[in-house]
Amino acid sequence: MSTPVSLKALGPKRQDQLDRMVEAGLPDQGRVFALSLEPIRDSFGPRWAAKRDQLWDAAERGLARRLPPPDVFLRVDETTFLAAIVSVDPYEAQVLCSEVLRDLLTFFLGRSADEDVVLTRVASLSGQSLVCERIDPFAPRPVRPAAPVPADGVSRPRPPGAWKPPLEGRRHTAQVPTRAGILIDIALEVVPVWRLDQETISAFRIVRDLRQTDPAHDLSDLEVIDRATVDFLLPLLEDYRREGGVFALVVPLSFSTLSAVRPRIAVLDRCASVADLMRQVVILEIDGLDAGVPSGRLSETVAMVRPFFRSLLLQVSSVALLEPALRESAFSGLTIDVPKLGGGPSRLGRLIRAARTYSRNIMVLGLQGRGHDEALRASGVSHVSYREAK
Repeated sequence: MSTPVSLKALGPKRQDQLDRMVEAGLPDQGRVFALSLEPIRDSFGPRWAAKRDQLWDAAERGLARRLPPPDVFLRVDETTFLAAIVSVDPYEAQVLCSEVLRDLLTFFLGRSADEDVVLTRVASLSGQSLVCERIDPFAPRPVRPAAPVPADGVSRPRPPGAWKPPLEGRRHTAQVPTRAGILIDIALEVVPVWRLDQETISAFRIVRDLRQTDPAHDLSDLEVIDRATVDFLLPLLEDYRREGGVFALVVPLSFSTLSAVRPRIAVLDRCASVADLMRQVVILEIDGLDAGVPSGRLSETVAMVRPFFRSLLLQVSSVALLEPALRESAFSGLTIDVPKLGGGPSRLGRLIRAARTYSRNIMVLGLQGRGHDEALRASGVSHVSYREAK
């Protein structure tokens, strides 16, 4: 679907910038994007007129910080900025513009803004308007089809079930040593994540099952568990590169590992060979956050890891944790791991209701049996995953 953007408010200087973009052929190369700030205007309502100068200044600072020369940007109307990106390829340009826009929306809306990101690519210049085509800001990089292109000329990525072996159900058991020299058995498995409103599989998640009776793991124990998780993840991403895909993969990693410099760098360094796929595919789920974390530590950690992942989720286990955690940082959604929660259905219900005040994306994990989908959907849960009875 094409959307026109008016150019009537352009002054001579901005018109000249636009003319130079067109003369360089950047729209034809798919390198010019329109970033929409309409969700902020809609949210501000009557306050928009008083706040728009502040917003424009913040947007220009953010764009200037993230777009090095020779990339350029300009505002074409009250809510639209154009960005012409030549420093990276068109896909990386799309990712960059998505991140800049998401950060702006998150800051001004005060919540996760993934669903509000409206990114379009400029297709052509027509009269007094730009013709823009809506694109998926978080779509993975297009892959070359491994097989001949179908007769209709449309190449399609292979669904995970057609991979060899299929993605769902892949399992691995590893033994990792703690600092005390005790071996921890960790079972890793890929399970589907169901989107309740469509009753379809929308993503996959790595489930970690620690088969050790002593839960008192120190930082070094959590780090080796996270390293084992990453070692399980890496071949999955290599398969994604080879087979193609359009889905996301949720990967839990411990807050203790991510918040400390050396463990964080060690884990991220292991992913260097698939860094491009991490941003396309992997949704980081931060688990192990507790109420004793010093103020500011969560936001600092999020800032350090966000550039490496497609988006971030926060696993929550108590109502008391929600407000202080989400006051510091915005997340794409919240997860609740039922096997780790305890307290029965009443505690789960209270946590879901509290989480819904902060996010529209609530993922309930590790449910046993599929008999509660309707009740979960009615309570505001958006995604679920299941586990086999043991």
